[in-house]
Amino acid sequence: MYPRPFDYFSPKNLAEALELLQILGAETKILAGGQSLIPALKLRALSLKNVVDITGIKELNYIRKEEKMHRIGALTTTSTLENDPEIAAILPILKETASQIADPLVRNLGTVGGNLCHAAPANDLPATMLALNASFAIASKQGTRTIHSDSFFLDKFKTVLKPDEVLTEIQILLQDGRVGSAYRKVRKGSGGFAIAGAAAHVSVADDNTVSECRIAMTAVGPKPLRAEKAEQAFIGKTLDAAVLDNVAKLAVDASKPVTDVTASEGYRRKALGILVKDALEVSYKRAVMGDYEKS
Repeated sequence: MYPRPFDYFSPKNLAEALELLQILGAETKILAGGQSLIPALKLRALSLKNVVDITGIKELNYIRKEEKMHRIGALTTTSTLENDPEIAAILPILKETASQIADPLVRNLGTVGGNLCHAAPANDLPATMLALNASFAIASKQGTRTIHSDSFFLDKFKTVLKPDEVLTEIQILLQDGRVGSAYRKVRKGSGGFAIAGAAAHVSVADDNTVSECRIAMTAVGPKPLRAEKAEQAFIGKTLDAAVLDNVAKLAVDASKPVTDVTASEGYRRKALGILVKDALEVSYKRAVMGDYEKS
């Protein structure tokens, strides 16, 4: 099946893209890799008046490490994120997440920003960005604003982005001290979407008790979900089976899974509990030992 007709625009830079978005209005979608938008258009699940292809805007394709922050351009491909050695050393959760997205072809074309802005309930990167306490830089003709990841995702396929705005950068503050993070998911088949997934980020004090914790979940609600009661239950504790069981139970209680063609609600809940414990255990060990490769 072929898409319904639409007007196609390919701006050469961000300024030109923002000008187009202001002029074209609401019946417009941004193409930033196309691994979600193109199939939706071909299946006619979506019809548009305009498509603005920003894939060629090189100024949005980068990974930069500053003293206290990692900056990732929105058009950085998933495979670049997966294979960047500094990302693997400092933020292994990003490598883990990227490597589990679909297949190599999709990762070579799909972008970090596209994955986030599509906001599919089973997408992997949104939960990871929540766990990492990331913020997003958003540009329009009126200027740039920064939105925290906790506020970015509104609902299924819906974010705070306005029709004339573009996500330009992901910003991740780098913490001092002993920190660890991990992403775990279960999926149907090779390259399939997540049936359930859990991202965790943990800081530990000198006595090995947890001082900070963030837990985010994917594919168990209409948007990526934080498990705030579960996070609080882990703070002040050390790695212990009873503690993990309690934290996982609280995380599952915060989830909102549904039954669909992929999996039942009950299966998702059971899988999620296991994934939360696994992600927390690995994050904790990484924080204590600083050993990313063996965790």
